[in-house]
Parts: sequence; C-alpha cells; structure tokens
Amino acid sequence: MSEANPLTLEDSYNQFRSATVIINEEGLISSYNQTWLTKISGLLPYPAESYLKMNYYRILNEIPGTCLHNIQLIILHLQKVLERHTPSYACEISTLTDQGYTWFQLEASPYKTSLQPDFVGLAISYVDITPFKTLKTHLNHASSQIKTLRGMLPICAVCKRIRDEEDEWNPVESFVERNTHAEFTHDICPDCIRRVYPQYSHFLDEA
Repeated sequence: MSEANPLTLEDSYNQFRSATVIINEEGLISSYNQTWLTKISGLLPYPAESYLKMNYYRILNEIPGTCLHNIQLIILHLQKVLERHTPSYACEISTLTDQGYTWFQLEASPYKTSLQPDFVGLAISYVDITPFKTLKTHLNHASSQIKTLRGMLPICAVCKRIRDEEDEWNPVESFVERNTHAEFTHDICPDCIRRVYPQYSHFLDEA
C-alpha cells in the first residue's frame, strides 16, 4: 500500500482549467491543483494547507448542498475505479453557495506517473457545468410554456365552431385559448368594415 506523500507534479498540472485532485488508494489527498483548492476553499472552513493527506471521502460528505445518499454512491463507484473493477467514472454533483447551486461534472480515472511508479490512486477532475444546467432549466421552462395543436380539427363549415374531444362545439377563440397559450384580442379587418360598416369605408380608401 503506497504512502500518502505529496506527489511531485509538473507545472502544467496547476494550469489545468478544471479543478483536479489526486487521491491514493486509501482515499487520502496526495495532491491538487490551485483551481481545486480555490473552489473547495470557498465551500469548506478548513485552511488551505490542511487538505493535503485529508480524507477525500470526508470532504465529499461535508460539501454543502450534496445529498448524502448520492455521495455514498459516488464513493462506491470511485472505489471500484481504484480497485480497477471499472476503467473510469463520471457523474454530476451539486454544491450550495451564497449564489445558489453550482453544478460540476465529476470525472475519475486511475492516475499513473513515472515520477512515482508505485503510486496507486485516482485523478478526479471537476468541470463547472452550471451555465449548461441553467440553460437547460430555462429551455425546459420555455418548452413547458409551448403548446401546439396537432392533427385534424373538426370545424363547422357554417359557424366555424370546433368540435373537441368531448364532442362539444366551441367557438374558435375559446378552443384555441384552452389548448394553447395564445390569447385573443379583437379587431376588424378592412373587408368586414366595408361590408358591415360601409359608411366608414371611405376612411380605408383615404388611408
């Protein structure tokens, strides 16, 4: 079983845009990049220097806004990857901040380095997907507001009322308003003005 010594990492590790943490086979944190430290420091009260060699699973359980049942499932899957029963693991995880929920795509895979060939552990990265989750929520809300009429609508050839599924005949306005989110406001077209109110038709000609 490998020691929980800090890994010596290349400079590029700290340049990763995704928050990345590396744990050993015991679940202890062996290294992390600055992005991960910045994000986790905003969620938990521990000083920055205390995360090295801390139990990563404990941290998962303490992140605000996470469901403990889901966290236990995540830990189970991470351990399966550590034991090489599965090649990798990915899931979505949410955290609660003062600004609301933040969503991350968590991805875990076995970590190997030529600097420490005997090291057994996982590289776990977090990608902020909050903008995509927000957009999805807005799209779902917009989609829920859209109602369309499909198929053949039986309409009276004389009075233009529409027959509904209960065999009731409805005025066009009430049928459309009930089955869509459209609303009617009444106006009068030029042809009807000339036919019904011929005394005002000269206003149309002047226009």
